Amino acid sequence: MNAPARPSRAQRARSALGLDDLRLWGLVLLLWATTALYVATHLGHRFLGVPWHPAFDLGTERGYGEVFFQMLTGWSILLLVIAAVRRHAGVLFIWAAFTAYLLADDYFMIHERIGTWFALNVMYVGRLSTHLGEGLWMLTIGILLIVSIAVAYRLAGPEIRRITIKLGAIYAALVFFGVVVDAIHSPFIDVPIIDPIFIALEDGGEVAVMSVLVVFLLSLAFPNQDERRVGARDVSRSAKARSSLGAAANRTSGTAASESAQKGSRT
Repeated sequence: MNAPARPSRAQRARSALGLDDLRLWGLVLLLWATTALYVATHLGHRFLGVPWHPAFDLGTERGYGEVFFQMLTGWSILLLVIAAVRRHAGVLFIWAAFTAYLLADDYFMIHERIGTWFALNVMYVGRLSTHLGEGLWMLTIGILLIVSIAVAYRLAGPEIRRITIKLGAIYAALVFFGVVVDAIHSPFIDVPIIDPIFIALEDGGEVAVMSVLVVFLLSLAFPNQDERRVGARDVSRSAKARSSLGAAANRTSGTAASESAQKGSRT
């Protein structure tokens, strides 16, 4: 008999993200096509002047590309809350809160404002001062997120833990485009030929990753029948694990109290 063909890397990636359903994969491609259109119009605007309106520039605040990204982020928050409620997963509420912060940061330019304040009031080391302040702020947010996720991850069941790892990978890709590419871009902001390309890579990459996140969360919030059964078993296991931890803690405290009472009686 012929051995079954091994799935390709693309097939394994789709399966890991719950995109085996061709309808979901089609939605990802549709969102990516929209992202490609925004990138193309951005490059056309910067290099050819067509289209002429500055809202097509991905680097413009409240431009078309930024509004699209914020819309995807808002959808992600809603889907995370729905998935957290339906799956009884506290860790998903943490991801929802973090995503809400990302939306607020993008709209109100929180880390940019903190970077400017850092350069003016804390430490000035030339043009990199602002980026240093931004990096330290984002590092603080990242540490808070990791600690919160670690605590919730320990209390979660196996299925929710797998979901958390997948979400972590998607958000890591988002951080790569939003932080790493932005840091590489900073020395070339004043170079007319390179600057638009870096903007397209940074903002286009963020929108492409957020598109994958939205579709992945859609599959979590509204799972098919098989996934619902797995989720129900996972909730039951998680409840049993919390019950066992509580019972162990009660036994430990009871033993300590008994030993203390015995010492007191001997005294």
